[in-house]
Amino acid sequence: MSTSGLTKRRGGGGNGGKQLTPKPRSSNDYDEDYNNTKLDNNDNNMSQDHKIGYDDKDIKQDLQINSPLLTLMEEVLLIGLKDKEGYLSFWNDNISYALRGCILLELTFRNKITLINDPARRRFELSDRLIQVINSDPTGEVLLDEALKIMKNDESNLSVTNWIDLLSGETWNLMKINYQLKQVRERLAKGLVDKGILRTERKNFFLFDMATHPIADKTSKEYLKNRILSLLIQRNIDLDSISNDQFPKTTSLKYLRSIALVCGAYAANVLENILLSLNYDKRDQAFARADELLTDFSEYPFNLNHQSPLGLGLNLGQEISNEIENSSLTDLQLELIAAVLSVFARMDSIL
Repeated sequence: MSTSGLTKRRGGGGNGGKQLTPKPRSSNDYDEDYNNTKLDNNDNNMSQDHKIGYDDKDIKQDLQINSPLLTLMEEVLLIGLKDKEGYLSFWNDNISYALRGCILLELTFRNKITLINDPARRRFELSDRLIQVINSDPTGEVLLDEALKIMKNDESNLSVTNWIDLLSGETWNLMKINYQLKQVRERLAKGLVDKGILRTERKNFFLFDMATHPIADKTSKEYLKNRILSLLIQRNIDLDSISNDQFPKTTSLKYLRSIALVCGAYAANVLENILLSLNYDKRDQAFARADELLTDFSEYPFNLNHQSPLGLGLNLGQEISNEIENSSLTDLQLELIAAVLSVFARMDSIL
């Protein structure tokens, strides 16, 4: 796979195809040209009548991005944690891989990474398209900054699947084995402790002690539950009505971010923890709706015109169209979000 983008070059104007034979030039001619060049440069420097070309997308990039209190990784982990016990299911093999995908999603939502703008990329699957770092400024989140530094320092541009594999340690490439992010779940849990969402306890498990992180602030998980259920069981979705201090109305791309959360939780096999309060039929319907969302948003352009046969989320396509229109993210970044979700959609075949 080629890792280099295509570069367009614009040539200068010609002489209408005429071949001109240069005349011999004296040293006086060179002195005269030099003096004329100096005068022209001085005139240009003094002139204030400059015309500056710009692209509307460059202006759009400067719009402020408002991120919620919790990252997507923290939200998925919080959903998966047992409230009182404070640990994840020992049988969950999917969450580690899904969390690395959530790291790429979060970096995209924060305008740190994008796909390489190579027209040839359309020959490849979404998940095989190449990523580049466009803003390496720290985010203030330790895991995000560590992943961003790794991606920035890598000289080769790797695909979406490659990066999720490398950050997960799922690779035979010994030269890049150090790209694996270590102790991700424990570090995310400690971050939630610092934010006042969890607390730390030590529990004895037969032969060894283990740090656990029971929930200290139950309202945080209720906020997540309300937002996810709104997407999965409501006919019309209004996230403004359930906004809070952790996920305010001003959050950038709040509908698309919430869909990414549902898909991440679904891929990580923790979504069921949110749906336990529903009866069997409602729960089955909610899983079907989550599968619909993953299908609709794991391709690009997003399938915004799809009306669910379940009769749910009737206004979702319009809400997402509106927020994309007002967003600072480019089409390539939205395509990257779809690429990560496409990896989630086939995780059962990967793991």
